[in-house]
Amino acid sequence: MKKYLGAGVAFFLLTAGLSCGWAADKGKTPVKVHIIGDSTMADYEENTTRTRGWGEMLQEFFSPDVEVVNYAKGGRSSHSFYKEGRWKLVTDSLKPGDYVFIQFAHNDEKEGGKDGADGRGTAPWTTYKTYIEKYVDETRASGATPILITPIVRRYFTQDGTISPKGCHDLSIAPDDSTLNYVRVMKHVARNKQVKLVDMTAMTKEYAERLGAERTIKCIYVPTDGTHTQATGAACYARLAVEGLKEQGILADYIHEDMPVVLNPVSLDFKTLFVGEEGTVCFDLTGLNLEPVEGELTVEAPDGMTVADDPHGRPQKTLRYPYQNGELWNKCFYLHFTPTGSGNVVSDVIISYGSNRRLLPVKAEVKDVVDRSPVEYVLEKPSALRDLKNEAQGVTTETGKWPAEIDEAQNRYIEFILPPSSQTVLLRKLSFTLDGDVAYRVACAYGKDFYPRTDLGEEQKPQTGHRLIELPMNVTLSPGQQMYFRLFPWSTVESDDIYVRTGDWKIEGTVIR
Repeated sequence: MKKYLGAGVAFFLLTAGLSCGWAADKGKTPVKVHIIGDSTMADYEENTTRTRGWGEMLQEFFSPDVEVVNYAKGGRSSHSFYKEGRWKLVTDSLKPGDYVFIQFAHNDEKEGGKDGADGRGTAPWTTYKTYIEKYVDETRASGATPILITPIVRRYFTQDGTISPKGCHDLSIAPDDSTLNYVRVMKHVARNKQVKLVDMTAMTKEYAERLGAERTIKCIYVPTDGTHTQATGAACYARLAVEGLKEQGILADYIHEDMPVVLNPVSLDFKTLFVGEEGTVCFDLTGLNLEPVEGELTVEAPDGMTVADDPHGRPQKTLRYPYQNGELWNKCFYLHFTPTGSGNVVSDVIISYGSNRRLLPVKAEVKDVVDRSPVEYVLEKPSALRDLKNEAQGVTTETGKWPAEIDEAQNRYIEFILPPSSQTVLLRKLSFTLDGDVAYRVACAYGKDFYPRTDLGEEQKPQTGHRLIELPMNVTLSPGQQMYFRLFPWSTVESDDIYVRTGDWKIEGTVIR
C-alpha cells in the first residue's frame, strides 16, 4: 500500500509564487479511502513494467487531507480477493468515517460467466453479486462508506469505432440479455442497497471512443493486451473517477480534478545506498492541464544526480519537452544517483512549465563502505512448484490445461530460494533462461509468506522460443536474510499443450563490508 499522501508529505504547486491552495489541516485526521479491486486498479513497481493501475494515480487528485490506501491486486476477482484474506486486511483497519471504493469484474469473467475452481471466475447474478453485497454490508458494519465503481472498459473496438459489449463486461449474446452482464449486476446491488455508484464503464467507454482505436493503443492502454493502462491512461481514468465522485458530492471538497501535472509516485526514496554504488528510481509524469497551454516543460535533477527518459538513455542534469494543448503524455523518467559521501540526502526534482513549478521530493540514506567485492549465486533447482507439475516436456499446470488469463495466478508459480549470507549483499541482477509460450512476472520477497514483494520484471505478451531474461535489481540482503524468488507464468489463450522450461538462474551482486 505505497501510494498515499498524508499531511506530512504534501506536494507544492507554485503558480507565480503562490500556493495552489491545497494545504493540509494539521489538526485534522485525514479521511482514509481504501480501494479494492484487480490489476486495472493496482499499484506497480515503476521500473519493471509499463503497466499502471488507475488507483495508483488516484491520490494526486485529492487534497492532502485524504489518504488513499490501495489494496487492489492483479488476478483477483470479487470472490478470490475475499477468499485469500485480502479483504480482512481492509476490515481490520477500517474506522468510522472511512471510505471503501469497490471495483471488480475483469477476473470474475474468467470462466465465461461461471464459477471457477480457483475462485476467480464468478457467475454474475449469484457469486459475483453475493461478494459485492458482502463488501457493501461489511464496510457499513465498520461504520465506513462503500462506493461501488464499475470496471474500466477493455480496449475491444468494433469496426464502427465503438467498444464492444464484451469490452464493457457484458458476456451475453443477445443485446437485451443481462444474464452475463457484470456492470448490470453491480448497478442492481447499488439500487437495492442504496449505495452510491460511479459508472466508470460508461465514462471510460466514451473517453476511449472519443480518442479512437489508434490513439488509445499509443497513449492509454498497454499495447500488448488492451486491458491494462499505462501511466497516461491510468492518470486520465483516475481523473474520470474523481469527476464521477464530485458529480455525486462524494468527497467533493477534497477533489481537484484539474491537476496540471500527475506524478507517480509522489515522492522518491533511494532507501539505503552505499558510497560509490549507483541507485536508480523511476517516476511517471503526465501533463493533463498545463498552463500555458503551449510551452516547454523542464525536469531538473537535484544536485549530484542526473535524469534520463529512457532506462538506457544518456542521463543529464535537465531535460526539456515542448508541449501543446496543455498535454504532455507518456513520460517516464529514471533518476540516477551515485553518492560520493555518506549521510542523509533530502532534495527535490524540479518540474517547471511557464511560471509554474512542482517539486518532487527525493531522499536517500548513504552509508560508507570499507570494502566491496563482486559475488555470483547460482540457483540450481526450484524449491517449490505451486499448481504446476514436472513432465518430460517441461513444467505444465497440475491439470495439464492452461486457462486463458489476463494476469498472473497468485497460486501458480516456480519458486527459488537464495540462502542467507553472513554479510551484507547488494543484489544487482537476476538472469535466467525461459522456454514456453507464456506471459510471466518475476518477483522477490524476504519472507516465505511472500509479502511484501518486489516485482522485478514481466512479459504480458508471450514470446516464442528460447530466451535469456536479464532483470536489474536494487535489493539489499542483510546478514542472515534469505530471499525468495517466484516466476508466475500464465497463458493468454486456453491450451493443453504448453510447457515451461526455465534454468540457469543466476544472481549477481556486491558484498559490502
